[in-house]
Amino acid sequence: MISIFFIRLISLFPLRLLYIISDLLRIIVQYLFKYRVNVVNKNLNLASKHFSFKNLSIIKKDFYKYFIDLYLEVIKMDNLSERFFLKNFDVQNIDLLNKYYNEGKSVILMLSHYSGYEWCVSLPYFIKHHVVGVYSPMSNKKVDRFIRKSRAKHGMSLISRYSAFRDILKIEKEGSPTLYGLVADQSPQLSSKNLFWTKFLGQEVPVFTGSENIAKKFNLPVIYGEMSKIKRGKYKIEFKLISESPVEENEFDITKKYLELIEKQINNDPSLYLWTHNRFKHAKN
Repeated sequence: MISIFFIRLISLFPLRLLYIISDLLRIIVQYLFKYRVNVVNKNLNLASKHFSFKNLSIIKKDFYKYFIDLYLEVIKMDNLSERFFLKNFDVQNIDLLNKYYNEGKSVILMLSHYSGYEWCVSLPYFIKHHVVGVYSPMSNKKVDRFIRKSRAKHGMSLISRYSAFRDILKIEKEGSPTLYGLVADQSPQLSSKNLFWTKFLGQEVPVFTGSENIAKKFNLPVIYGEMSKIKRGKYKIEFKLISESPVEENEFDITKKYLELIEKQINNDPSLYLWTHNRFKHAKN
């Protein structure tokens, strides 16, 4: 496991230098260490049948460049300022969130492992809602503490996905409008109660329904954060409404709409999706 000292050291490097390092690391990670190359190949080959991707070798090269950039950016975020984010992160359709804030409503923000999703750590600089991220605690306690402290510097609180219902209930009782951010496109364990089977990227796979379940339990509006990359070190997010009243939605419709939005983004630029995750390990076909 990477040491905290090494993480803190990297976070002091200028972003431009980190991108130069990223170019070198991309070659090492992809061709020397071959980090999850088999998983990436499998995922892209299966997805290409659904989308008719061309030039898979170029997509893989661009993906590994994005992948290394992303993780170096995550480390660097510990030392990035509000001014930096206001200059380099374009947050669009804030009025949609402000509408619910003015009504005293919390919202669910569904994100995917696409583009610079980690940049959402800076949302407290842009929006009125208090921002709470639902995350999976890391087994390395020192790294976990580093991540929590780094997020807190920018005004974001973190709650464990294992206690999300209980923690959200407590926050909602306090009455402060809160945005709950969830990255919900992981491949779940088959033993999980919060899943259902559906088509994603042309494959029949189990998907999480935890975000939808939370939204229905508290009847919170559900918004999708559509991330896109402008250029290296500059990203954009646009808020899009998925459901204003989840309790009125048919079961799994919110999750299906969410997956459709992810697929649309992947089709536009497949290199910006996190293909190192084993998306299809439980696929039926």
